[in-house]
Amino acid sequence: MAAFSPPAPSYQLLAAIVDSSDDAIVSKDLNGIVTSWNPAAERIFGYSAQEALGQSILMLIPEDRQEEEPKILDRIRRGERIDHFETVRRKKDGQLIHVSVTISPIRDDCGNIIGASKIARDISLQLKLLHQLRGSEERFRKTLSSIGDAVIATDRHGKITFMNAVAESLTGWTESAAKGRALPAVFKIVHEFTRNPVEDPVAQVLRRKEVVGLANHTLLIARDGTERPIDDSAAPIAETNEEIAGVVLVFRDVTERRAAEIVTQRLAAIVHSSEDAIISKDLNSIITNWNEGAHRIFGYTSEEMIGKSILTLIPPNLHDEETQIISRLKRGERIEHFETIRRAKDGRLLEISLSISPIRNEEGVVIGASKIARDITERKQTERQLTLAKAELQTYAEQLEKKVKERTVVLQQTVAELEAFSYTLTHDLRAPVRAIQSFLQILLEDHGSELKDNALVLVNKVIGSTQRMDRMILDLLTFTRLSHEAMPLEAIEVENIIRDIIHYRPEFQPPNAKIDFVLPLCRVMGNEAAFKQCLTNLLDNAVKFVRAGEIPQIKIYSRSIGSTVLICIEDNGIGISSGDQAQLFRMFSRLHGNQYPGNGIGLALVRKAVERMGGSVGVESEAGKGSRFRLQLSKAL
Repeated sequence: MAAFSPPAPSYQLLAAIVDSSDDAIVSKDLNGIVTSWNPAAERIFGYSAQEALGQSILMLIPEDRQEEEPKILDRIRRGERIDHFETVRRKKDGQLIHVSVTISPIRDDCGNIIGASKIARDISLQLKLLHQLRGSEERFRKTLSSIGDAVIATDRHGKITFMNAVAESLTGWTESAAKGRALPAVFKIVHEFTRNPVEDPVAQVLRRKEVVGLANHTLLIARDGTERPIDDSAAPIAETNEEIAGVVLVFRDVTERRAAEIVTQRLAAIVHSSEDAIISKDLNSIITNWNEGAHRIFGYTSEEMIGKSILTLIPPNLHDEETQIISRLKRGERIEHFETIRRAKDGRLLEISLSISPIRNEEGVVIGASKIARDITERKQTERQLTLAKAELQTYAEQLEKKVKERTVVLQQTVAELEAFSYTLTHDLRAPVRAIQSFLQILLEDHGSELKDNALVLVNKVIGSTQRMDRMILDLLTFTRLSHEAMPLEAIEVENIIRDIIHYRPEFQPPNAKIDFVLPLCRVMGNEAAFKQCLTNLLDNAVKFVRAGEIPQIKIYSRSIGSTVLICIEDNGIGISSGDQAQLFRMFSRLHGNQYPGNGIGLALVRKAVERMGGSVGVESEAGKGSRFRLQLSKAL
């Protein structure tokens, strides 16, 4: 049986440092499972050690930052140190807090990476430092002493003949089920780290005929797959003739003891491998512990600093700080971490964030203090640079905003002038076009009989062209008016507008077309003239864009959506491909060339009018399967 020995005093001191720290100090394995959890972690995150141990560290990480953990674990597996960084974590009550985290790999005695240590500092609320770690080495010893031993007996062939209740509990086998089986079938043991099978202790006894014990780091795998670290011894059962009649195996669950050893070793590893300086001192300010982080930050080795006064690091003008700190520690007070100045070995002044906690002995008497020091020189320089940059950016933004306002005024004036010019130009173009139409009509009436057939055809083509031009000019005038004229809104009876349009347009009436509308049609807020123009243009397209010989069939209905109304016009036309729908409502957009009459302004007018009425227009269509145009406007109360 392997004898249990308590952790070395240096481990106890390092454990006391972590136990008394005001920062959250957490370790986890390479699967992200929490393996140690100090009291400060409970205060900061709200989870108790019982709730956190064995759980995934992801419980602390908000959903939008879950990708951080796999990256951290990949770097830890490669043996990389991770510079402390600022991030966000979630407390048990759901509150998000900003923390500064330092992460370092943890190695076992063989140098293998077995996990990671984290030191987390709440930098959003400046919380008090961590509570002391629960669970002491003494408690683990008491727990261990209360565990009964398990006993298994075998015959001379290594077949099980007896199991007590503790053995049944640890192996998961009942005595009746195990009897007659070879020991390895019930007592499955492997090495904790290599996972290689461990030699059957009964077989060793039968071969060597003497008491044997298991090596350290042996795991018992129970029938349900549960794994427990154990130690044991096996002894021969001798008959009167000194022949071996069998073997008795005595073993015990050492989970608690192994946990205590691992916690102590990991706490020591946390202190040793931390990026932050972790220092302990007595009440005379004499340094008693100095980790590698302190060496990296301040430049002194542990040999140079242990036994020296902490005042070595403090500039003379700040020596009063130490007197005040010691005075408060003697009263058992925790000292909230604060920012101050310390001097490195090379004389550089460093900006430092300090956390200080009292260290107590077993009787609860304060015997010293632990300090966690973080070099924030670079961060403070960055903050100052950011503050300066922010001020410069604010000044630039104000200047830019002023320029934008000035240029916006000029642009608005220019747009207004262009719209006025466009309206005047379009309006003035109509007069000569109408004159050309009139002159051609007079020519036909007075001299039509004198014209040859070819000339007559050309004159009629010119008349048709002037009519199309006149229509285009009228549409452009309408578009221009929609852009700049006032458009008062009122409640509109949609049904009345549709009936009026159909009444005055024969092409919308049977047998030329079949238009159905589903009553009631919801009232909308709009401009009656503009709304009528929209519906007329959409109905024009619905009866125009159909396959040859097919009668247009149109359905109009409405649907209330919150404070708006959706008016839909469905047709059985030729449809619109998805690639063409993006340019459908642009000015002069004609998707079918000269195959169908039109000037490409109608749907642009619809879009402009609907937008001026505070609504939107859209289409759902597929080539060859008709279209559904939809107008969405505010509901009339």
